[in-house]
Amino acid sequence: MIKGKKLRYERLIFVIAVFLLFSFGISRILGSGDPYKALKEVSNQTKLAGEQKEQFNEENEEQLRFLHYPQFESESMNTKINEYIKKLPQENGITFLDYESNSLNDRYVSVKFHYQLLDKEQKPLKEDYQYISFDLEANREIRLQDIFRGNYVDLISEEFQKQANKKITAPDKAVISLDEEAVHVHCDNASVKLKYSDYQKYIKLAGKGTNKKPLEVKRKLKIDPKKPMIALTFDDGPSPYTDEVMKVFEEHQANASFFMLGQNIQNYPDTVKHMVENGFEICNHSWDHKSIESDDRQHIRKEVFDTQDVLYELTGHEAVYVRPPYGAWNDTTKQVLNQNGLQVALWNVDSEDWKNRDKQITLERAKAGEFDGAMILFHDLYPTTLEAVKELVPYLQSKGYQLVTVSELFKYKSEKTGL
Repeated sequence: MIKGKKLRYERLIFVIAVFLLFSFGISRILGSGDPYKALKEVSNQTKLAGEQKEQFNEENEEQLRFLHYPQFESESMNTKINEYIKKLPQENGITFLDYESNSLNDRYVSVKFHYQLLDKEQKPLKEDYQYISFDLEANREIRLQDIFRGNYVDLISEEFQKQANKKITAPDKAVISLDEEAVHVHCDNASVKLKYSDYQKYIKLAGKGTNKKPLEVKRKLKIDPKKPMIALTFDDGPSPYTDEVMKVFEEHQANASFFMLGQNIQNYPDTVKHMVENGFEICNHSWDHKSIESDDRQHIRKEVFDTQDVLYELTGHEAVYVRPPYGAWNDTTKQVLNQNGLQVALWNVDSEDWKNRDKQITLERAKAGEFDGAMILFHDLYPTTLEAVKELVPYLQSKGYQLVTVSELFKYKSEKTGL
């Protein structure tokens, strides 16, 4: 009897063992039934922004595709992402796309795409990275100049040399990605990390650097792109006459641009603040009127960026246009400026108000040079210039001209300026 029970017990153990082995085998078979499971079930631990989307295409065995990407509330951001996905190569093999995403201050988002082409054993044949960073508030891609200020191109070049031991060829063409701690700069298949806390002077990203809250522009004038335009520009100020010059434009609903010296800006802070708040354009004319027609990059940087610094500290705004003293510049000057998002703005009509300091002569020279697209040079240093402007502004308006800033003139009349 005992022997029979023992036999039945052993059979039961055998049956259970067979069942367990069979179940384990089935699960192994089922688990390995999808050879592309790892390409479909990617980690979401680094996907911190956007809604994860997927595209799997297994119909063409020669060109399999497993794509993971985010979508956002911003249609512009989605358009940029979708354009990138459409441009992925159609090659034989397995196309695999994964990504990481971050958000910052509920305003900025960054996506790092990792593209791979795999062989049938899922070993990489080629790979690439793509970075898209977007300002949801401004509804556009983030540019270097949206994050950095001052002489940031040289900073980026130095950091690539220091961190990656690499001399990059076009630092102004670098792209960025963001997280809570740092901005990551990518160029020539290399990347560097710049912590916000270590580069306060250079960071103007909202909430992350020594960023000043920009003064609000309260006076905004409408422009008709189809009508004639002239830009009246003033060099070497601010001065005791600058406020009175601005008053003339305000009374006639007109605008102007002021190319200022850094050393004078700090002497007339209220004038410069008024300039910004009332829609006049602040421009850079060096620190102390020393020529920047030089191959000495350090000299050019000091003259230009010391002035940028004092403008930024005072108003939260910076100049886009630089007028070199004496109109003198060379290829080195242009390269230093352009790399840092600055542009040269000269003139095509010179009132020569500094030479004669005579109201009537200044007025006649300006009138003689008027045309659609004219950029007329004055200096807001002389009472005779102020008196000439008082007559010139209503005169030009009576001839049908809109008096605009340098930026507006280049935007609407760039072909006519000849500059």
